[in-house]
Amino acid sequence: MSVIPAINPATGATFAETPTTAPEAVEHAVRAARLAQRSWARRPLDERRRVIRRFQDLLFARRDEAAGLVSRENGKPAVEAMLTDVAVSLDITRYYLRHAPRILKPRRLSHSNVAVLGKRGRLHWDPMGVIAIIAPWNYPLLLPLGEAVPALLAGNAVVFKPSEFTVRTGLFTRDLLHQAGLDPDLFQVLVGGGEIGRALVAAGPDKIFFTGSAKTGRLVAKAAAEQVIPVNLELGGSDPCIVLADANLERAASGAIWSRFTNGGQTCVAAKRLIVERKVYDRFLEILLGKLASLTVGPGDQPGVDMGPMIRESQVRELERQLAATVALGARVRMGGRRRPDLGPTFFEPTVVTDLSLDAPLWREEVFGPVLPVVAADDEEEAVRLANDSAYGLSASIWTGDRGRGEAIARRIESGSVLINDATCHVGIAEVPHGGEKESGLGRTHGDVGMLETCRPRYVGTDLLDWIRKPWWFGYHEESAGDRDAIMRFLYSPSPLARLRAIPRALRLLVNRRPV
Repeated sequence: MSVIPAINPATGATFAETPTTAPEAVEHAVRAARLAQRSWARRPLDERRRVIRRFQDLLFARRDEAAGLVSRENGKPAVEAMLTDVAVSLDITRYYLRHAPRILKPRRLSHSNVAVLGKRGRLHWDPMGVIAIIAPWNYPLLLPLGEAVPALLAGNAVVFKPSEFTVRTGLFTRDLLHQAGLDPDLFQVLVGGGEIGRALVAAGPDKIFFTGSAKTGRLVAKAAAEQVIPVNLELGGSDPCIVLADANLERAASGAIWSRFTNGGQTCVAAKRLIVERKVYDRFLEILLGKLASLTVGPGDQPGVDMGPMIRESQVRELERQLAATVALGARVRMGGRRRPDLGPTFFEPTVVTDLSLDAPLWREEVFGPVLPVVAADDEEEAVRLANDSAYGLSASIWTGDRGRGEAIARRIESGSVLINDATCHVGIAEVPHGGEKESGLGRTHGDVGMLETCRPRYVGTDLLDWIRKPWWFGYHEESAGDRDAIMRFLYSPSPLARLRAIPRALRLLVNRRPV
């Protein structure tokens, strides 16, 4: 049996090994999850909430262990792992524990068509069944839990394939859920690479949540479509960050630096294309470079470190390719641009690039590393045009001293989310639906919408006037053209008087005619 090593990106050392899941075992896992899900869905919501609440308590009690594991396996500073993985996971769990009864409560539907007068309709939210989650390595606790917690509370089972880079965090999550009292078949972890992900899709889950590259996301969507399996895809982004001349430049620079360089620049939602109004461009760039020079790069387990290593050397090589190709097109590296071999092969300097062509990889492609391109815009109009000049539309930020102006511009940005005078943090706000437009994917996670993404809406209608015939039932031969016209005028005439005059004849037909 093959194993997957758990590697500390800062040192390259293997600290654990995990046996991989056999491809033929994947189908069995989905079948077992489906059997367990049926009884789980029948349990009252309050019972399901008690299990997830125990999980929340366990995660809180072991928060330091969780943050340390994320830091060791992912490379980010331990304080960042605590804030952006553990704390946000706890908050999202708390949100769904509190609001699941409201979100899943059957909703009464009113019927505007008088032809169905007397019907009582309710919309119920049924669990979909088995939810497959294929998650990446950059937020190995937050991303799967933001999907798994609402899915489990709604009555689903979850089969989870974590990234092969962060398997141990996935197993830690599984163990806490099982210790909380969850049936082991209701949350299973599959260990392996792309072959296990393909086997999971082929096993026929009831819905797939995939977070990753656009290239792989298309393959998942294509394979799912062949089985008519719905998908939720978060396929990355290249977020614009617009800094207008009336912005607080000091604050904007601090916000852009954190947004871009948190998690070593390996974040889908990040300020990846900085667009600065030309009249303040030079001043802003000076502030930006000054602040960036103060960042401390080093191993995530050391105190005072702001930015850790990249996850693997293959990611560093891809970043170097994008940077070199951009420089070859005339761009200028203003800071950084190199590895830090004194720290290790996966450490890369925080980098700022200017004067770049808009055909360059740093502008056109998603960049997953600590590199920030900066361009100038003549005015607001050009800034908006540049912001929308991307195949992606995940998130965006606008920095301005005029909030009303910022909100007006936000409506023109092709993006799932836009923040005014802040960036990225909305992913940590439990109420906010997270997802994008264009090639950034399909569907949403988090918020009420995120829970409903794991449910099937079911309409249940009851006829309270079952002694009245239905105008659409057979027996057409009993009606004259005038009869049918009376019903049409009663239902749809734009004239209130015509509708009123048609009532007696229409009601006689409805009450007296016997259906076939």
